[in-house]
Amino acid sequence: MSSAVDDAPVARATCLYVGRLGDVIVATPFLRALRRRHPRARLRLIVGARAAEVLPLIPFIDEGLTVGRPGEFGAHLRLAAALALGGREDLTVDLNSADSTTSFWLARATRARRKLSFDKPRGRALFDWRVPAAGEREHVGERMARLIAAIGAAGSPELELRVPDADQAEADAALARLCAGAGPRALVHPGNLGRAPSLWPLERLAELCRRLEAAEPDLRLVFLAGPGERAAVESVARALRRPAPVLHGARLGVVAGVARRCGLLIGSLTSTTHLAAAVGAATFAFYEGYTETVWRPRGARHGGVVAPDWDNVQKTSVDEAWAALSAHLARLKPWAAA
Repeated sequence: MSSAVDDAPVARATCLYVGRLGDVIVATPFLRALRRRHPRARLRLIVGARAAEVLPLIPFIDEGLTVGRPGEFGAHLRLAAALALGGREDLTVDLNSADSTTSFWLARATRARRKLSFDKPRGRALFDWRVPAAGEREHVGERMARLIAAIGAAGSPELELRVPDADQAEADAALARLCAGAGPRALVHPGNLGRAPSLWPLERLAELCRRLEAAEPDLRLVFLAGPGERAAVESVARALRRPAPVLHGARLGVVAGVARRCGLLIGSLTSTTHLAAAVGAATFAFYEGYTETVWRPRGARHGGVVAPDWDNVQKTSVDEAWAALSAHLARLKPWAAA
């Protein structure tokens, strides 16, 4: 097994990541490195339906395609037609470190001359080059670094997305409507309400925000609600001494623009945390052992508090979270002022 792709020219390349939104965002360091390694190549990215909205925010690709959901036959036909008519690729890279039947068949369909993936049971005969499989306690950045090295490139671990101008304009209008006036703002996203082990309790989040209000009276809080979360998030926002506005029903690009303008995201770890980090915002998240080890954005701008359990964030107290948030804000203030 070779550890690096050969130096043959790459005029066309396809990357595959049929996963969640956050999975695709954390793969942006590889996409950036591939673009820099082959600046004239036409780069195509194929993602699953759950990550389709992020495609317009990725500045390193020329084309984005989506795998439809089960039963979306029109989407499947459009993808099949694009693969059939697009011609043969020079390089296909499967970015998913887990075994995936969908990725396997897509990699075959690209008809690439060379194929690169992580070493996993399915497709060992299909892929020409494989990098070591992901470790259970390995950060996703280390996984991407192996792929970057395999294509003979160098790159940094920072996530990177760019907000389209139209989305930024809509985000600015939304912020002006929700909290007019100058001054610092923070975006608060409680998290995925359907994933209790990874969701810090809402009543503790409300108390943390009350302490933040008291300590930082000039800071304006804006809450973010995902699909089906509006009522629960509004209950937290109304529980503050100064009830906070709630942004709901916004497109992903608009959420990215709001996070970029606010400059700080607070909440349980979700793809929104990675979205904010990728547009240059600082983050503060509530982690359990697993998410701290594998998924926490890297860099001094990204703080958090870590629960003692590997797979449950519930044991973190308000006092622990407040101590960590206060220390993080103290580190951020010179950066925020700049």
